[in-house]
Amino acid sequence: MDGRLWDRLYREICRACKNFVRTGAGRPRVYQTKEVLAVWAFAAMMDWPISVAQKRLAEGSVGWWMRRYWSWPAKVPSVPTLTRRAKEPDFRRLLRQVLRRLMRNIGRQFSSGVVMDATILCTGAYSRDPESRWTCRCGKWFRGYALHTICDQNGLLLVWFVTSANVQEMAAARRLVRKLAAMKPKSIKMVIADSGYDSEPLHQFVRRRLKAMLLAPVNLRGSKTDNWRLRQPGRDAAYCMLQSIEGQRLLERRSVVERWYSLFKGRSHVSMLPYHVRRLKRVRLWVDLKVMVFFVHQYLSHKDLCAVA
Repeated sequence: MDGRLWDRLYREICRACKNFVRTGAGRPRVYQTKEVLAVWAFAAMMDWPISVAQKRLAEGSVGWWMRRYWSWPAKVPSVPTLTRRAKEPDFRRLLRQVLRRLMRNIGRQFSSGVVMDATILCTGAYSRDPESRWTCRCGKWFRGYALHTICDQNGLLLVWFVTSANVQEMAAARRLVRKLAAMKPKSIKMVIADSGYDSEPLHQFVRRRLKAMLLAPVNLRGSKTDNWRLRQPGRDAAYCMLQSIEGQRLLERRSVVERWYSLFKGRSHVSMLPYHVRRLKRVRLWVDLKVMVFFVHQYLSHKDLCAVA
């Protein structure tokens, strides 16, 4: 599977680079952006640090990859070159272009309902990463980062965003909604979430940006009366819908994002971030690379996460 996976991934990188134009002035570069991205993608697929991937590719210890699946045109870039080029806008732009191409290949279409949630990417209690934070989930404390996602009802990832673990879900939800609205969906009518997203400003934000309804269980947050329903129409509408059988069935579809997390973490090994993935920028890059590899795996295996009605 790894051979087919890398073959397909390398093809997508090369195809996405056909119409790729470098921005900015400067002297000609020795290595193209696609070559730098290919090394990073190879490291993410093998779960290696970039230094280990570069060393093994340069020494030929994984030469069978080179002979069978990879036609490398020149020497492998050095580690400083790979690290420096990964911080440039061209690299991120090409990475986003490959991700968009893979999303089109999977054939995802916007359904009438999407699911929003977040999961923890742990770094360990004794990590020295200054940007990882503590958070409490289900009565247990974790340290690390949070992956915020929106999936459709078939379990296909639409948008995602990584923050420190202590960032409030409602704050990250606004950025997710903006990214989803930028894709100009027209069929979305419902955004399903848990009680952590229950907030009247977020209800109004979803309605204003997506023309959709946010369905989240009511979180009273210490309130003992129903007076809030008189002045918060978004929460009131969600509360009334959840009292019906149709509303309960819609809320049950939220489990599809949990199955996506299980499949993604099991395949990508990001439940506990490796020692070489630290600081927020590096974590975001690593997650993007892992999502890119996972998209190719999902395309080849044709796995579907359709929620059971």
